[in-house]
Amino acid sequence: MPSIGKRIANLAGIILADYPLCNWCLGRQFPSIKGDSNEVKGRAIREEVKVKAKKGSCFICQDSMHSLKENSVKILEQLKDYEFDDFLIGAKLPKDFIEREDSLRAKFKLRGGEAIKSEITREIGKIIASKTGKRVNFHKPDMTILVNLVSGGIDLNPKPLFVYGRYLKMVRGFPQKRRKCRNCRGKGCSECEYTGFSKEQSVEQILAQNLIERFGAKGAKFTWVGGESSESLVLGNGRPFYAEIVKPKLRHTDESEMLEEKESGIILKKIKIIDEIPKRSPNFMVKVSAHIKFDEEIDEEKLYTLKEKLQNSEVKVIPLKKKPFMKKIYEFDVEMINKREAKATFKCDGGLNIKRLISGFYSNVGKDLLEITPNVSEVIGIKADCDAFDILNVEVLNE
Repeated sequence: MPSIGKRIANLAGIILADYPLCNWCLGRQFPSIKGDSNEVKGRAIREEVKVKAKKGSCFICQDSMHSLKENSVKILEQLKDYEFDDFLIGAKLPKDFIEREDSLRAKFKLRGGEAIKSEITREIGKIIASKTGKRVNFHKPDMTILVNLVSGGIDLNPKPLFVYGRYLKMVRGFPQKRRKCRNCRGKGCSECEYTGFSKEQSVEQILAQNLIERFGAKGAKFTWVGGESSESLVLGNGRPFYAEIVKPKLRHTDESEMLEEKESGIILKKIKIIDEIPKRSPNFMVKVSAHIKFDEEIDEEKLYTLKEKLQNSEVKVIPLKKKPFMKKIYEFDVEMINKREAKATFKCDGGLNIKRLISGFYSNVGKDLLEITPNVSEVIGIKADCDAFDILNVEVLNE
C-alpha cells in the first residue's frame, strides 16, 4: 500500500463526507501519490480517512469503473475471430462523467489528476495485453477497440489491409469495373439488392469476392494500374492492381491458396501485403495485340510504312478538356491477315487508349474529334478501327 500523508487524508475525508466515490475515482484525484494503480491508491486513502464516508453510487462514474473487467471479457470474446499484432483502446463516456469530475476538482482545487477516460482505456488495455500477449500501439494499431459506456456496446475496428496483386483474364465478356445499376444509377434499389451496382460479373466483383473470403473482410476497394475493354484478355504476367481490404478479420494469408485457378477465368497471378497504396499511379508499359479492320484494301507496303512510322516514336494525345501530352511507342510490328485486316503487336506507355491509337478519333455530339496523332488511320491514309485487343504483358517501372 502506498504511503498517504496527513494533508491528503484530511482533504479526502472532507470530500468523501459529501461525495461517494469509488476507489478508482478517489485515487485519481491525488496524482502526488506515486506508484500503484488509482484503485490501490483509493483503497489506501480510504483506510486513512477517519470520517464516515457518504454512501451511494460513485458521484463521478456511477460505479462504471467496476465494469472494467466485465468489458474486458466482452472484448476478449469478440477478438477471438481476429488476427492482430497490436491494438489501441478508445472509450466513449457520458458527458456528465467528465462534467462531475471537473466540478469536483474545481470545488476542492484538485490539480494534475488523470482524466477518467485515460484511466478506463489504460486499465482495459492492460487486461487485454495481459490476456492476448499483444502490445498497445498509439500510432497505427492493427485493431482499435471502442468501449462505449453510453450504449454499453463494444466496437472493433480493424485497420484496413493493403495488397498489391496481378490478375489474368482468360475469358472475354467481363468488364474490369463494376457497373452501376441501370435502374437506380447507383442509388440502390430492389433490383440491385440496394448495392447500387449491376449484378453482371466483372473483374472487380470476382477479385473482391476472393479477397473478402480470404481475409474475412467487409469489402474491398480497388485502384487499377490501367484498364482493358470487356472483350479483352489479360495474359502474360497479368495486370497489376492495388486493393484496400476493409475491416479484415485475417491479416495473413497463404499466397499459394489465393493463386488457385478459378472457374470464372479471372485468376490471381500474384498477391502480397503492402504498407500502403501509392498516392500516385506507377509508371508502366503494356504490350498489346490488336486486331485492325480497314475500310479499304491495304498492301504490305502500307503496313511496312506503318511499322517504320510508329516504331520507337511518340504520339500526341489531345484530350477534350485537358492539356495535350505525349506517350511513347517502343515497339511496333504489324502483319497482314487479309487485304482488309491486320494484326498489330506493340509495346507502349501505359494509359494510351488502344482503340484511339488505331482510329485516331472519337465521337462527341455527332462529331469525330482527333485524339491521338499520328495514328494508324492517319499514317496509311485509310480509315482503320480496332474491334478487339488483348493485353500480352504489363511492366511496372521500378517494381
